[in-house]
Parts: sequence; C-alpha cells; structure tokens
Amino acid sequence: MPRQKKPLFFLLLIILIIGLLSLYFYLQKQAKNKESEQIKIFLADINEGINLMDSAKDEMPRELLEVHQFLIDKGQKNEIKFAQIPSELKDFILFHGAKYQILYVDPTTRLKSQIWIPLLYHEAGHLYWHSKHPVETLEEFQGQLYASEEHSYTIDAQAWNIVKKHFPIIKENLTSQELKLFNLYERETSLYNKMIEGDFEAKTEWIKIIEADIKEQEKYQEVLLEKQ
Repeated sequence: MPRQKKPLFFLLLIILIIGLLSLYFYLQKQAKNKESEQIKIFLADINEGINLMDSAKDEMPRELLEVHQFLIDKGQKNEIKFAQIPSELKDFILFHGAKYQILYVDPTTRLKSQIWIPLLYHEAGHLYWHSKHPVETLEEFQGQLYASEEHSYTIDAQAWNIVKKHFPIIKENLTSQELKLFNLYERETSLYNKMIEGDFEAKTEWIKIIEADIKEQEKYQEVLLEKQ
C-alpha cells in the first residue's frame, strides 16, 4: 500500500505546485494591472493640474512661465520620464532625479489637482534647471544645489499664488495629507510674498527652509546617482 500512495502523493504535490504557480502569475498580473491603472489615474491628475495652470499662464511670473512651458513642451513630445519611487525615498510622493531628468512618483497617492500643482512645479523646476545646467556627479550637483533649490521654491510659491487666485480650495474637503501640503504651501508662499516686498525676517526664514532641504537633497540624490 505505501508504494501505491507514493505516486499519488507526488501527483498531488505537482498539482499543488502548478496551482501555486498559476496563482502567483495571476496575482502578478493583477498587481501589474492595478499599478497600470494607478499610473493612469496619477497622470490624469497631473495633466488636469497642468491644464488648469495653462488657463492662467498670462498671469504667470517669468520663472513660473518658463517651467510651465517646459512641462507643456516635454508633455507634448512625451519626453517626461516617470519611474516608481525607490524604497529609499518611500516617504516622498514625488521627487526628481537630477542626472537623468526623471520624476520619481508614488502612483498610489491621490491628491486634488490643485494640491498636486505646487509639488509638481517644484520638481519640474528642478528638471528645468538641470536641463540648462546638466550634472553628472554628486559634486557637480552640490555646486549648484542652493541656486536650484531657491529656483524651485520660487516656482512652487508662484504656482500656489496662481492656484489660490483662480482655483479656490475648500479646506474642509481636504484629506489629512492634502491639508498637510496645503499648510506647507501657505507658509512657504507667505514667506515668499513678504520676502519679495522687502521683508528681511521673511528672507531669513526663506533661506532656512532652503538650507534644510539642501541636506535632504544631497542625501537622496546620492542614492539616485548610485541607482542610475
């Protein structure tokens, strides 16, 4: 009897393995389909944000208009490169790769288009900057880091001014993540607006924000340079 059970045991084992493999490939396919759908929704949200901004481009300051036109031109040529955000940057939802001009994204993040706009234009500001000032090494990146950061913070503050004027947001309708970003934009843009009017204290706080971000940028761009 034991000898008769052995082939049956192996047959059941083979069936089990085939079943598990089939389930694995099915789940892989489902995961890819889900990820593809998430990316489509993300791109639709981003595209809506750019279209909103395009309707107000006549009021954009020069720096913001340059980045906006950069996004439009790159988008029309399908030259905006996106990639899944790496595990080392899991706390970010959007981040730029300076060397290869990539936007790293977490496509699972859902934000209202108005909330996406300053973040998108900040990171696109970096891409625009490095399209004019390419970098190959971390040292080259560090050499222009302050100027690049100040440029991008200027861009997202200008973008938030446009959003608030033309595309009002009801704070009560924001998610906790959106509200956190909303408050961040409010603070930074308030400092920017005061600074350009000559407020020295606002300028001091503005510099502190940039210097704090620089430390993070150096660390994470080094990670991305190694991956690239």
